[in-house]
Amino acid sequence: MNLHINQFIILFIFLISSCDNQERDVLEEYIKKIDKIPVTETSYIFEIDSEKRIMDTLALRKFKYDENKNLIFENNFQLKYNLEIINYFDTKNGIVYSKTKVKDKTISDFRVNLKKGLIVSANYNVYEDGVIDSVLMKYDYTFDKDKKKRLLIDSGDDFKTIELYNELEKPTLEVSLHKKDTLERTEYTYDNEGVIKRKRVENFSRNEEIIYDYDDGFLVRESFLKKGIEEFITAYYKDKQGNYLSYTKIVKDTI
Repeated sequence: MNLHINQFIILFIFLISSCDNQERDVLEEYIKKIDKIPVTETSYIFEIDSEKRIMDTLALRKFKYDENKNLIFENNFQLKYNLEIINYFDTKNGIVYSKTKVKDKTISDFRVNLKKGLIVSANYNVYEDGVIDSVLMKYDYTFDKDKKKRLLIDSGDDFKTIELYNELEKPTLEVSLHKKDTLERTEYTYDNEGVIKRKRVENFSRNEEIIYDYDDGFLVRESFLKKGIEEFITAYYKDKQGNYLSYTKIVKDTI
């Protein structure tokens, strides 16, 4: 009898392990598929002065889109800091894999675990001096008529994130908590067609606020506030070649 039970347990563990490996394989194959797709768009971010004269080159960005013009890959290389951020997206979950490199050395990565097309957990790893600091995040969804309405992300050690969604399953509110304290709150506003108009991020521990304003999905203005007072704004433009022009104006002298 015990032999049959042990055999059943071994078979059950094998099946669970096989399913996990299959889900990992699905993500790996998805990443490899994107890697084979040519870059759709390449652009630079230039720093300009008040007369829109180019002062410096800040970043090089590369994008890939699917056949429906959905963003599936982004490579953002910050030239001044030799910092590279690589993101892979899918249309249902957003970022599914991300890697940050400094001087071509990986310092962190983020990888989701999928089940039936949804994120069920994710791993965030930080690499420093040969030591890996890892955080496992568990995802718990609430649905209404097969649509996402709420997501609870448990990162352990009493750190949690709550996301709320609209009818188009786009996030409208994101709150990060530690125990009963709210650390950060992000609100999203969309137009009637579901295109983002504004994102407002409040960091309560630093008493800071950043407001991102968009025009037809394109970031046109970024405002930074400290203790409710606007300290600087950054305006973004696009030139005829598709490059981004960035101009920052100090509103309040912080010195």
